[in-house]
Amino acid sequence: MPTCDVVFTAPIPDWILAKAEAEDARRARSWLLSQSWYERRRMDWAAKRTIVPESSQSPVQHEAVLALDCEDSASPASGALTLRLCVTLRQGEDPVEKARRVLDLPRTGRTKRRVFNRDSIWDRGSFSAVRGNSVIGPMPPDWPEGRMLTDYSSHLGSYGQGGVGLSGWQCNRGSWIVLPLTGSDGWIWLTREEITPAEDFRSLRAAIDQRILGVHPDQIADFTPWEHRYAGHERIADMPDFGDEKATIERFKTTEAGFVLEAANGLTRWRFAMGDDLPRPIWAGSREPRLLADGESVAEAFLLAHDCYLEV
Repeated sequence: MPTCDVVFTAPIPDWILAKAEAEDARRARSWLLSQSWYERRRMDWAAKRTIVPESSQSPVQHEAVLALDCEDSASPASGALTLRLCVTLRQGEDPVEKARRVLDLPRTGRTKRRVFNRDSIWDRGSFSAVRGNSVIGPMPPDWPEGRMLTDYSSHLGSYGQGGVGLSGWQCNRGSWIVLPLTGSDGWIWLTREEITPAEDFRSLRAAIDQRILGVHPDQIADFTPWEHRYAGHERIADMPDFGDEKATIERFKTTEAGFVLEAANGLTRWRFAMGDDLPRPIWAGSREPRLLADGESVAEAFLLAHDCYLEV
């Protein structure tokens, strides 16, 4: 697979410089670096790419380097940032768009929808109807932020023989956020970021692991999953125990097409994301694209439940 070196450059925004309050130059640089990393989505980056020799780099595991160029003063008045990432490309991938996806930088996704076939007994829509006493009701938009993420499952919703694949996030070891999206693991990406600052406070490195949650065996060559539990195939069980991670939800945003849920504990961050700008495996049975139907909305589908035992 071809490999490409992508470099983003940007001046340090004035609104970050204005907020820098430091006791010495090292602390100033450290603060500017961390704030630039966490606020990178708000910056206007210029990008360039260079094809490099093919390597054995993983298509899902990356190392990003954010470098800072500024004066050695307690409160730098200006400066520039360089954000570098090497990406391994699958057929047809655009290196800059993949780099933006890995780094969670702004990107454009064309809205894609399918026509809901109301006459078909097989087309029941993308979402499942959840019933039972466990359901509390629709989830308030900002409810998750500030709560600790203590568990996650992509196998919720019993139909008698097993789960229908709904996703749920437990908060504070109590209530669950539920996305009643059937077969949700093939729609959602999970990204882990682990940050390591340099001793000279001139740069930081971020180890990034970005994968689809789950995928059918016939597409595992194109989509590396966090979990793979199909009989007769090598098992992958890399999902963390969020009860041990003790990460706090810092960002939760929803749209008609998807959502972002990001939780952090110190220098480690976990980000669940779904959207039309993220690639998805096709349906294994019908071989049709995995698309929401006209009129369906992820933002309107989230609900709260007392526990994870859902009737579908």
